[in-house]
Amino acid sequence: MQRRDFCKSSTLAVAFASSTVIAAPARADDIPAISGSGRAVTLSRSQVEGLRRSLKGVLLLRGDAGYDETRRVWNAGVDRKPALIVRCKDAGDVVQAVKFARTHDLLLAVRCGGHSSAGRGVCDDGLMVDLSPMRGVSVDREKLTARVEGGALLGDLDSASQAFGLATTTGTVSHTGVGGLTLGGGMGHLGRKYGLTIDNLLGADVVTATGKLVHSSPQENPDLFWAIRGGGGNFGIVTAFEFRLHEFGTRLAAGNLVYPWPLARKMLEFMREYGPTLRDEASITAALLATPDGQRVLTLAMHHTGSLSEAERVLEPLKKVAAPVNDARVADVPYLDFQRKWDDDARVRLHGYLKSGFVRELTPGLVEAAITAVEDPAMPVLQPLVFVHTGGAIARVDARATAFAHRDAAYAALIDLRWSDAAQSESHVGWARRAWQLLEPHTRGVYSNFTSNEDAQERLREAYGANLPRLVELKRKYDPTNLFRLNVNIEPA
Repeated sequence: MQRRDFCKSSTLAVAFASSTVIAAPARADDIPAISGSGRAVTLSRSQVEGLRRSLKGVLLLRGDAGYDETRRVWNAGVDRKPALIVRCKDAGDVVQAVKFARTHDLLLAVRCGGHSSAGRGVCDDGLMVDLSPMRGVSVDREKLTARVEGGALLGDLDSASQAFGLATTTGTVSHTGVGGLTLGGGMGHLGRKYGLTIDNLLGADVVTATGKLVHSSPQENPDLFWAIRGGGGNFGIVTAFEFRLHEFGTRLAAGNLVYPWPLARKMLEFMREYGPTLRDEASITAALLATPDGQRVLTLAMHHTGSLSEAERVLEPLKKVAAPVNDARVADVPYLDFQRKWDDDARVRLHGYLKSGFVRELTPGLVEAAITAVEDPAMPVLQPLVFVHTGGAIARVDARATAFAHRDAAYAALIDLRWSDAAQSESHVGWARRAWQLLEPHTRGVYSNFTSNEDAQERLREAYGANLPRLVELKRKYDPTNLFRLNVNIEPA
């Protein structure tokens, strides 16, 4: 990526969480809260203090030092205030938090990195489980594995792995949480070479809706292991992941071509035929954007896990079709720097809006839709419409092998807007909605990590595809009361 409700009861939960008037507490020290279905709940001080005593970590209430800092997530447009926040020190704290939420029927949110554009890691008046203190990563150089705690960030995993010249597929912004990325599937720069993040997952420790800590792997609880590989946070809270690592080295090759707008259609038409011929080592992502001086341009960004000479050969056919106005020649760059390239563009507390869908090829109709969308005068400056290159190793895994179903996609079409000035929100979102109306008919399926509150539940079947019926069965088994509902929610009904 170049920049990085549930069913009926879940919709009510979100609506009530932000608007329901909660009954006055019986005593001044009681704490008003809300259930998953939107029902008012009153917690006594003794109940809350009992939870506090059970924890190794910290329990935060409104007004406590650190409360406001902890409740804030990446998207500045999300401003929710939980009744309680449990900052977990270990898996035992997660168990205690889940048991408390279940006992008192509380709306439950789980925060890893807090990068969900929809802000699903925080809720109004419920209980927020904050995994961010749990960031440990340990690498076994001999076994080529990494054990990663549930609150770790991508940068934590990348840095620990790169110390040994190893890597696995992570995302494209280093301060994204490993947990959210992985549970949705895990798309990233190395996906075409090594598959999705879930294709490199060997096992996971999961706290289920009953408050039980279990291990899931191909040998233990294999049905749960299948579900968490793409089924999102519907089945429990992962407190630790074990990943397969690859002998990778510490550098890769990257280059960028910029074409004037009159050549955009021609180059995208060429990419339609050229993209499928590329080997797994190469990835080319196209971005259409408006520059500050009002010009429109097309950029083709390439990265390659092989040598410089091999990477240069990938770009040569593109240059022969038409000469770019700017050729950022292929360079050998440190992998960790490449992984941090978009960190500032995706810095915390920006406003965000997201629309996305998978496409099987860059058809003429899709290209025309993209051109029309970008030529809209209201298109925000430097906010690209992106076609993220997928396929390769991702496509060689059977669609039913994991809960992630969209193995046959060639690209993810992505509108991922980020801005700092709230006054621009109406204009930016208006353009994105118009652009998506043009693009959506050419898409099929959606990456669950690329959904927003605006459309998440309407796109439930798109997110999980043909795997949805099995996911519903497993939801009934592992979370029959729908405790874990703040996600692209699979209702157990």
